[in-house]
Amino acid sequence: MPQNTPYKQIFRWEHEHITEEHAKRMQTDEAKAIIKKRGSIVEHPFGTIKRSLGWDHFLVRSKEKVSGENALIMFAYNFKRMLNLIGISLFQKLLIATKNGNIEAIREEIAQHIASYLLNWLYIFRIFVNYWFRSVKFI
Repeated sequence: MPQNTPYKQIFRWEHEHITEEHAKRMQTDEAKAIIKKRGSIVEHPFGTIKRSLGWDHFLVRSKEKVSGENALIMFAYNFKRMLNLIGISLFQKLLIATKNGNIEAIREEIAQHIASYLLNWLYIFRIFVNYWFRSVKFI
C-alpha cells in the first residue's frame, strides 16, 4: 500500500443485498428453466426483426418518438407474419371483404388456411422426429 493510505476503505451499496438475492435466485434450476423458455418464446420476434427487417437501433430520441418508431416496427413484423400465415391472395380477399363489410364470409377460409398450414408443419416435424430417432443410436 502507498504510505499516504494507511488503511483501505471498502464501500457497499445500500441495496447490494437485493442484487445478491436476485443472483442467488437466478442460479436455481427453476429460474434457469424459466429463462430458457423465455428465450425460445419471447426473444424470437426481436431476432427476426433485427435480422429480417434490418432494424437494430432507434433513429429518433425522446420517449414519445421512440414509442412511435417501436410501434411501426412491431406493426411491420406483425404484418409480415400475417402475410406469411395467410398468403397474399387470401390477404387480398380479406381486404375486399373488409371493404364490403362482410368479414364473416372470409373468416372460415382463413381458419382453414391456417389449420392446413399448421398441419403441414406438424407433418414436417413428424418426419424430422422419425428421421432423428432412426439416426440416434441408443445404448
